[in-house]
Amino acid sequence: MTSTETDEQFLQRLCEVMQRIALQGDLRAVGPLMDMTGQRPEHTLLARLAESFAHMVVKIEAREFELECRIADLGQTRQELELANLDPLTSLPNRMIARDRLRQSITEARARQGAMSVLFLDLDRFKQVNDTLGHAAGDELLCRVTQRLQGCLREGDTLARLGGDEFLCVLPTCGEPEAAQALAGRMIGALTQRFPLAAGVADIGTSIGLAHFPRDGQSVDELIASADAGLYEAKRSGRNCWRYAPPAAGNPA
Repeated sequence: MTSTETDEQFLQRLCEVMQRIALQGDLRAVGPLMDMTGQRPEHTLLARLAESFAHMVVKIEAREFELECRIADLGQTRQELELANLDPLTSLPNRMIARDRLRQSITEARARQGAMSVLFLDLDRFKQVNDTLGHAAGDELLCRVTQRLQGCLREGDTLARLGGDEFLCVLPTCGEPEAAQALAGRMIGALTQRFPLAAGVADIGTSIGLAHFPRDGQSVDELIASADAGLYEAKRSGRNCWRYAPPAAGNPA
């Protein structure tokens, strides 16, 4: 500032500095702003104005830093929660996430007055692999099964491991029963092929129960129960096939 600078010129310079900070995000202007707090000592009001602006900028920077730290903490917490809800062996969503995805899919289907499908899978002859080749081979097989099943899915579908050798597949945009049936057929075909493992060759299959919203259930529990009944029917029908819950359970054959 020169000794001949008028009050109006000082205010103009102060406005320009603040605009650089507020509108352009130019933090290099903070230095000139801090310098201005010591200028115009003969004009108390202008000095206080510059000082107030400086305090405001300092507080905003502190709040922004605090917000960035909180966002980073929230991101880490979210990542930890996601990892906690993943199956440690296959990295698939666990039962909790599966139910949540199914709940979301039901809500979306109801909003658009559409339909969606659920597949409940259980591996055939999995226990024999554990008994003959060992539990390490069983774990390896579950990982290989996951890879093959994921290769059958479409974008937006969710494959979850419920535990043991049980899987749930949520198909939010699969409203036609024929499409879900075709997917179940592809999954059966994929798992019927032998699995070469480190300890030997595994020969398994899968039984699948199908259920559709809104035809077979209106809630998460109803759809899972219907698909589970279909799975039991597939096991009873000779395994390595897909079935719906029998009519006695409230579903068409």
